[in-house]
Amino acid sequence: MSAPILVGRIDTHAGHATFDTLTGIARAAERAGFDALVLDDSTPAATGPGRFEATTLAAALAAVTEHIGLIVSALPVDQAPYHVARIVASLDHLGRGRTGWFAGTDDPQGRTAELIEVARGLWDSFDDDAYVHDRADGLYWRLDAMHRLDHRGRHFDVAGPLNVARPPQGHPVVAVRGPGLAAHADLVLLDDPADLPRVRERAPHAKVLLTAPDAADLLAASPADGLVVPLRDAHDPLRATGPATPGRADAPTLRDRLALRRPAGRYATATA
Repeated sequence: MSAPILVGRIDTHAGHATFDTLTGIARAAERAGFDALVLDDSTPAATGPGRFEATTLAAALAAVTEHIGLIVSALPVDQAPYHVARIVASLDHLGRGRTGWFAGTDDPQGRTAELIEVARGLWDSFDDDAYVHDRADGLYWRLDAMHRLDHRGRHFDVAGPLNVARPPQGHPVVAVRGPGLAAHADLVLLDDPADLPRVRERAPHAKVLLTAPDAADLLAASPADGLVVPLRDAHDPLRATGPATPGRADAPTLRDRLALRRPAGRYATATA
C-alpha cells in the first residue's frame, strides 16, 4: 500500500514568514517527503515582514525546490477566468508541472464551478503537440492545433484561446475545501471526516485529505487519502513525519505524486 499523501500548509501572512524562513520550510518539507505545500494567503495580514501573495511566492519557491507541489490560494473573486487560467498555467510551466490551484470552499451561485470549467477549457487551447519549432519550414506552431473556447455561461462569456501553451500537467491540479465543490476538483480538503462518504459519492476520481487537528488518528481508521499539516518553521516537517517518511521523489509532476491521471486535451480527444 502506498504511503498517505502528505501536504503542508503555510500561512504566508504570518509575522515570521520571511522569504528565507519560507524557503527553509519548503526545502525541509521536500526532504521529508511531503507531496505538496498549500501557500495560504487568505488569513488577515499580520504586522511584520511577511505578507506574500501566493502566486508570486509559488514562482519564487519553484526556483529553489525540485519536486514538491505548490498549491496557490484562491485568486481574487473578481479575477477574470482568462487571467486565472493564464497565471496558473504559467506557474505550471515555471514549476515543470508542480502547480495546484486552490479554487475555493463554497459556491452557492455556481460561479466558482463555472470558473473551474472555463479555466480547464482554456488550458486546452493548444494541443500538446501544437508547438513544433520547425526552423527549416519556418513553422513555430500549427494553426490547426489552436482552439477557441467560445464559452457562454451564466457568469462568464469567454472566447479564448489562451495565449499560453498547454500546461505540463494538461490541467494543473484543482483543489477545493469541503464537499460543496468536490465534483469539480482533483483534490478535496476536509475539516469534517463525516463529509468523506458524500465526497466519495460526488467525486470518486478525487483525492481526499483530512485537515482536522486530530487527523492523524482519524486517517488510520478512515479511507481518506492523506493529511494536511500546518507548517510554521523548518523543524515542523520532521516532527510531522519522523526521520523515514517514504516519499514519491521520482514523480515528476504533482499529478504523478497524487496518482491523478493527466487529462487529454478535449479537442485532441475529439479529433482522435
